[in-house]
Amino acid sequence: MARQYMTLGYYSGFDDFFKAKLEVMDFEQNHVWGDTKQIRALVQEQKLKDENDLEGLAELLRDEGLLHLTGHLISGLTMDLALRHLKSIELPLREDEKRFATAWTTIHKLPATRSGKLKRQVKLPIGTYQEGAEVHQILLDLKPSFPLFDIDLALEEGVNKMLLIRREDNLAETSDSNPRQSA
Repeated sequence: MARQYMTLGYYSGFDDFFKAKLEVMDFEQNHVWGDTKQIRALVQEQKLKDENDLEGLAELLRDEGLLHLTGHLISGLTMDLALRHLKSIELPLREDEKRFATAWTTIHKLPATRSGKLKRQVKLPIGTYQEGAEVHQILLDLKPSFPLFDIDLALEEGVNKMLLIRREDNLAETSDSNPRQSA
């Protein structure tokens, strides 16, 4: 069986010669599945409504085993935007990520100066922070509350990239611990 993914991006656009280009890629911009010819054939066979039928394509990729049953197929535009934005979460969230996302977003909405220091005292579930405290330090203080999330990676390379890597790592761990049993 081919590798499974939790999140894939569907890129529809044009190549350097202005020819239509349709393909499915992972977050590292590696080609995973399909090309323009294959996707147009699926539209002609009426397996997809049109070239931008994300839901139909996601079901097809799940049936082929490329996309995990609970995985997401998002537009390539959304994937690129998510990888560019380091602080705001642009990805659809999984159930186990919602608490973390709420904490991350709340901290980034705190009143702070351009240099990243709080403008006033704030009380959060992880502690009380005085005026002048660094927002970066508050984010680091999330580590004990969210040990399954790599806060350092989120601060260095972006929260969306951290979430994507975490999803793929979790999928790899579950597939390694649950190998298919032979009959």
